[in-house]
Amino acid sequence: MKFVSTYMTLLSLLFLSLVVHAQVIGKVDADTVLVDHELQNINVVGQKGRESFQSVDASAALNTAGVGGGIEGVVKSQMGVTSNSELSSQYRVRGGNFDENLVYVNNIEVFKPMLIRSGEQEGLSFVNPDMVDRVNFSSGGFNVSFADKMSSVLDVKYKVPREWHASARASLLGASAHVEGKAGQLYSQITGVRYKTNKYVLGSMDTKGEYDPTFLDVQSLHNFNFSSNVRLNLLGYYASNKYDFVPKNRETTFGTMADARKFTIYFDGNEADRYKTGMFAGSLLVSPLQEHTFYINASHYRSNEQENYDVLGEYWLQQAGDSETNIGVGGYMEHARNELLSIISTVALRGTDYVGTHKWTPRGTSITPHRLTWELKLQHEHFDDYMNEWSYSDSAGYMASPDNGLIRMDRYVYSDNKLDTRRLMAFLMDEIDFYSGDNHYELCYGVRVSNNNVGNDNGVSETIVSPRLSFSMSHDRWQHRISGGLYSQSPMLRELRRNDGTLNTDVKAQRSWQIVIGNDLYFEAGDGERRPFKFTVEAYYKNFSRLNPYSIENVRIRYMASNCAKGYAYGIDAKINGELVEGVESWACLSFMKTAEDIEGDGHGWIARPSDQRVNFSMMFNDYIPTNKSMGANLNFVFGSGLPFGPPNSQRYKQTSRMPGYKRVDLGLFKDFAKNKEGKQKWEVVKSARLGVEVLNLFDSNNTISHFWVNDVNYNYSEGKGGQYAVPNYLTSRRINVKLSFEM
Repeated sequence: MKFVSTYMTLLSLLFLSLVVHAQVIGKVDADTVLVDHELQNINVVGQKGRESFQSVDASAALNTAGVGGGIEGVVKSQMGVTSNSELSSQYRVRGGNFDENLVYVNNIEVFKPMLIRSGEQEGLSFVNPDMVDRVNFSSGGFNVSFADKMSSVLDVKYKVPREWHASARASLLGASAHVEGKAGQLYSQITGVRYKTNKYVLGSMDTKGEYDPTFLDVQSLHNFNFSSNVRLNLLGYYASNKYDFVPKNRETTFGTMADARKFTIYFDGNEADRYKTGMFAGSLLVSPLQEHTFYINASHYRSNEQENYDVLGEYWLQQAGDSETNIGVGGYMEHARNELLSIISTVALRGTDYVGTHKWTPRGTSITPHRLTWELKLQHEHFDDYMNEWSYSDSAGYMASPDNGLIRMDRYVYSDNKLDTRRLMAFLMDEIDFYSGDNHYELCYGVRVSNNNVGNDNGVSETIVSPRLSFSMSHDRWQHRISGGLYSQSPMLRELRRNDGTLNTDVKAQRSWQIVIGNDLYFEAGDGERRPFKFTVEAYYKNFSRLNPYSIENVRIRYMASNCAKGYAYGIDAKINGELVEGVESWACLSFMKTAEDIEGDGHGWIARPSDQRVNFSMMFNDYIPTNKSMGANLNFVFGSGLPFGPPNSQRYKQTSRMPGYKRVDLGLFKDFAKNKEGKQKWEVVKSARLGVEVLNLFDSNNTISHFWVNDVNYNYSEGKGGQYAVPNYLTSRRINVKLSFEM
């Protein structure tokens, strides 16, 4: 506890120092109002945002030190977002889980594979940073134009190229390349290829063996401008992810100085996983009149996932010290032959209409026309889900039941399911903004209606009505806003699957009533030339009903497949971002949050949800040498307090112990040979030629992602008590990475 207290004090000081740094380098100019302040090479940090969306610096995804990289790597450092694995692109938002986050690319919802159980298997996320034009992220309070999820929206827009451009990047963790260009006014395209392998960093984990992860994807966007009123966009995507692993041995030391233990395993067997994903999407825009625009969006997603492993382990658990004493000796075996075919097709008609005319009242109030947006969308989902998965453990000869001599399986799942789901969705939204004196007001309200038919003949049909509203007022250097409404999440395959693999198609949508209140302060600071800053504070409350409780194994979520709980989440987030050094953005976020649930009939009242991470701090700091702007550094710092966990296959109320906190620092150093000491481009063709060195996990922190549970001869199987040890599964340790990139 003393260590945690010291660590939290340090984090608070770091956060406050960033605020103070922004203030002391210059006094705030009270007469300056930053509304549209564009900065070269970075996103607009002084722009008053729409609703609760934060602008995400897409260029940081390409240049920031880290294992995962990508847009999601930058999103993890945003306000309200937490993540406890550098190997995973998944994240939690304000008490939610990984399945509660929406991702849109060019107004098309994108999906992710469902069988993946650990960050090592994930590979590349969908969004290609080389192709991104702008990114907006909402951690709650988003409007009805986005689909039914309960936590967040990542809204990505790809580039529409205006000139020829290309890039190539390579490091010890993979490579990427992209090319973009246009042919006259009619056609433009952008294409990107990425390759990733985590073999180098996976070699730093406790489990040693032959890692062979290979992740490859290619995507291409084609834009056709037939006229000023008709445009067509076509997006194609294909990913082939392969994860092969032959484990050899593992040695983990854990516990305290006074009570240290050593866990050793020798393995036999292997794992071979395959994930192939493809998507094709098209969007046709027709604007017959200036005030009326229509969109036809269609997409087809297909994913074929295979998970195969047979792993045998023989282990020794010992009391570490001068004379190592055996506490437990045993073995275990895990087997899986799982396959999942997912096909999701959507078609949508969307329109935008301006109703009314611009008006000035006698008192000087300006009112703009109503901007009405509507959509009608049909979505069909098909899943072929085959599972054959089992595991057992033998602790010192106690594999068999002492009562009947039968082999006791720790887990056994066999199922062969086919599931079809049809969703009809519609929304109507009105946006209006007006001025009164020096104040600017924005109002957005609407309603979303969904009819979901889950399952075939015996499934459940449910209609969901979700009203939402947001209001903001801007004046001088301030923006005040409030947003909220009803956010529902209709179940997909994973939410319907019980622990034994069977499906419960009677599961209904989870519901969350939310309210978010936020304030933004815009100011300038700096000696000499003033630089823009923004300080944001948001408070929120969520009330959950019809919850489907779950537990987490690494990054895999296992649901109860029952609407048997209620819950809540509340917290406060703060963020400061701006240019601590000219032309480069830095930011820091500090969050406090609590979330709990009450499961009907368990007799234990309110318990912490698996996402109950009370404190989270993140900082992204960018700097360069004042006398040589072609050389610089970036620092990515993350701290998150411990998450709840418990024994596998146990009741939820037993899963409330706490993991150690997640703490990690990644440092990057670079030299751009295409820039001079003033940071100006030296060559006409080559815009950037950067050589970088990264120190990943700078302080070599042992971060726990999950636990391996070991029973000894004292464990009572009938009561589930005694003689049980949670051996931590640690993430990656310190590694040095070298990166080389060219942009033309």
